Amino acid sequence: MLLRFFRINDPYRLLAVFILLIVIALGFFIDPVGLTLTELKSMVLGETLNSGKTLYAQVHTAAPPLAAWFAGWSEWFFGRSLTARHVVALLLIFVQGAYFAMLLINNKAQSESTYLPAFLYCVVCCFSFDLLTLSPELLASSLVLLALNNLFKEVEFRVQRDDTLLKLGFYLGLASQFVFSYVVFLPGVLIILTIFTRLSLRKALLLVFGFVLPHLLLLVAYYFFGNLSFLWRCYYESARWFVENQLSLASMLYLSAIPILYFIFSLVMLNREAHLTKYQSQLLQIMFLWLLLAAVEITVAGRMAPHRVITLAPSLAYFISHFILLVRRKWLAELMLWLFAGGIVTVAYVARYNQVKKIDYSKMFVSHVPTTPVNKRILVLDEQWGYFENNKPATGFYDWEIARQYFTETDYFQSVVLINNAFEQELPEVIVDPHRVMATVFKRLPALGKSYTQQGDTYYLNASTQLR
Repeated sequence: MLLRFFRINDPYRLLAVFILLIVIALGFFIDPVGLTLTELKSMVLGETLNSGKTLYAQVHTAAPPLAAWFAGWSEWFFGRSLTARHVVALLLIFVQGAYFAMLLINNKAQSESTYLPAFLYCVVCCFSFDLLTLSPELLASSLVLLALNNLFKEVEFRVQRDDTLLKLGFYLGLASQFVFSYVVFLPGVLIILTIFTRLSLRKALLLVFGFVLPHLLLLVAYYFFGNLSFLWRCYYESARWFVENQLSLASMLYLSAIPILYFIFSLVMLNREAHLTKYQSQLLQIMFLWLLLAAVEITVAGRMAPHRVITLAPSLAYFISHFILLVRRKWLAELMLWLFAGGIVTVAYVARYNQVKKIDYSKMFVSHVPTTPVNKRILVLDEQWGYFENNKPATGFYDWEIARQYFTETDYFQSVVLINNAFEQELPEVIVDPHRVMATVFKRLPALGKSYTQQGDTYYLNASTQLR
């Protein structure tokens, strides 16, 4: 039986987890959903960076640095292949699940040493098709798990060491360079350590220094190359909070109803039946606070989507595994496990085929534009990403919220010079200008304006200019 199989403390059980994960996700590979907005943005950003431009100084985006550079590496390795990206995402989910199970075993967080949490972690990460996206959240969650391991070690008094706190802060700092809103985890961890350990001022400063260190290295590197102002404006100053959700709260609740229900059951069961050591009780409380901390980060950051809530997966897998292991009747425990896994997979596939009206994925996909050119180097002065489905980006004006200032404040000499340098490096074949800002730019740069012919809101590069 499935539960009995995973209760055995044998690392080879992870091979079964991997096979089951492939079986669960196989339908998403056989009949893929299609290109999501998150994936298209990542591809376009990678193509822009791989054209030889410098992040922030020449590629104007609010994307965190590690997320942006990873997008460039992904585009270099995989191009626009969705299948390759999804395979890597699947492997990463498995590695995270395996690491989380070993983390619990090594820290003796549960009464039994079992690989059930690995299986549950992977199942939770399949509650929606878009968790197979190679997203910054998926990458950052790996670092968050490393940080969680060091947090457990710090709580265990006999293992307290300065390098544990330094690494804990460092992993969280790196995670915030994938997803900036993960800075929320720093004050949360300080609160947890204050509650469960004797946190001195020196140790708190050590944790903060570990967190700040990757940011200091980034600032020094950009200062050395004279691009510090671009880094500050694009990355730190443009951090966005409470951004519009891609999936409504109601849709998320319907999609995650089974994990939520099992989590509630687990809280009741643990309160009544659990017989834990003092250390295990502390870890249980920490995992509950970690779940609340992840929920706070999701709330303040916005952009609600299934792949955004992956930081909840460790806590859910931990509590639900506890719940199932505490069920005394073996047949009932087995049934609960099958219902959990089968229910999540069923909801995921039913929602994927739009059979649940309450779950609306429409905002997660690219909004198609009426007419688009094909196979052109294109500059879009707006957030209409549909133009890039069949075209390549030109110039580094990737994020319109960042670039808007340069195109609307042409009275400033720096803005005109920056635009001129971008066009000298790479002339777009097509400019989509729904906000009618290029007319002012061409007044400042008349030689550039002669290279284009206007048709409505669109400018086309003259054939004579292309031949030069």
